[in-house]
Amino acid sequence: MAFLFSPKVRAFSDETLESYLLRVVSENFFDSYEQLSLAIREALHELDFDAHGAFPIDLKRLNVYHAKHNSHFRMRAIGLLETLLDLPRFELQKLALLKSDKKFNSSVAVHRDGIDIPLKFIRSNGADGECSLPICPQCLAEEPYIKQSWHIRWINICTKHKCTLIHQCPDCNLPINYIENESIAHCLCGFDLASATNSNTTSITVKRKDAELIHNLLNNETLIDNPLFRETTISQRFAALLWYQERYSCIDNFCLNDAATFFSKWPENLYNELDHLSKNANMKLIEMFNKTIFRFIFGEVILSVPHSIQREGQRHFIRIALIDYLIRLVANNPKSKKPNVADMLVSVTEVAIILGTSHEQVYRLYQDGILQNAFRQKMNSRIDPHTGVFFLRQVIEYKSSFGDDKPKMHLSAW
Repeated sequence: MAFLFSPKVRAFSDETLESYLLRVVSENFFDSYEQLSLAIREALHELDFDAHGAFPIDLKRLNVYHAKHNSHFRMRAIGLLETLLDLPRFELQKLALLKSDKKFNSSVAVHRDGIDIPLKFIRSNGADGECSLPICPQCLAEEPYIKQSWHIRWINICTKHKCTLIHQCPDCNLPINYIENESIAHCLCGFDLASATNSNTTSITVKRKDAELIHNLLNNETLIDNPLFRETTISQRFAALLWYQERYSCIDNFCLNDAATFFSKWPENLYNELDHLSKNANMKLIEMFNKTIFRFIFGEVILSVPHSIQREGQRHFIRIALIDYLIRLVANNPKSKKPNVADMLVSVTEVAIILGTSHEQVYRLYQDGILQNAFRQKMNSRIDPHTGVFFLRQVIEYKSSFGDDKPKMHLSAW
């Protein structure tokens, strides 16, 4: 039985959970989200004592990924809220940012509607102060709700109206943040954001190009002849952008247009970088190649490739390009009396990424004598997973003995 009035307009597919709950606040004539949440908790107390305590009073803590230890209770509470609002099942859960069981290498991810997004990409209130959550005035004038894409840090263009998103209130110049203000269409000063005009001087051509890139990024079907967009899932595109952002240290000034331009020349630009490092490797050497770790010359190029986001069983195009380069590197530097660049040492973690398997499988390959340790290992001691001990040449040759690049178990667990 419905306990609250649900908004006359159902939840939009691209709407945030916070936005919908603010519309519930307005529909039920509450003065604030806190009043709504207390009323919901009181109703949940009668239905499910465990779930009622998991429903947050603070709007900033509403989304499921904010829950530290009781995310399952948070999901149960949201499910019960759907009942109180007389909504179809999973109507609110589809809007929530969930905890993802995937990681972008070591970076935590959130999950929404089948898409994994690096948490680093999500706009939120940081410890250093309030973060703005920009809006498109024209979108708010058409339908007063907040789009999830506006929460992504480097998205500053509306794909529908080809205009720049507004970060500050035109009247009081304070950061726009509908979660802090608990208002979708108005600033704290009372200014109607839907009536704001955009004074950004960015050319219309640039805005249209940026809007087209964002549209292609967030849609599965795209005809752009660019590895970043072609035959990749949205999650894989986010993984590629995170790799680009971290590799080229453009966290604070990230530009999607620059990233798209970079990947339009893929993989030649990466190969040129690695060839330059390979040619100058002799100048950096302290010991012979067969006693030098791979990371000393090439950095964390293996460790940084997206290798966790492969839910569909499809390898990431960045990883494919790197493996092809390593195969070519070994082929162009055959075994000789004098160690060369193909004889450098890779760690257990790097081997696991190259072979597409687990650390445990790499240890078994070592125990069965398939991979040779470059150093004498102490009795009853385990190899440090981050120390280079295996020859790159042996790893690549072993990988080449298999006909495909799918995740596999190289040795039986028995």
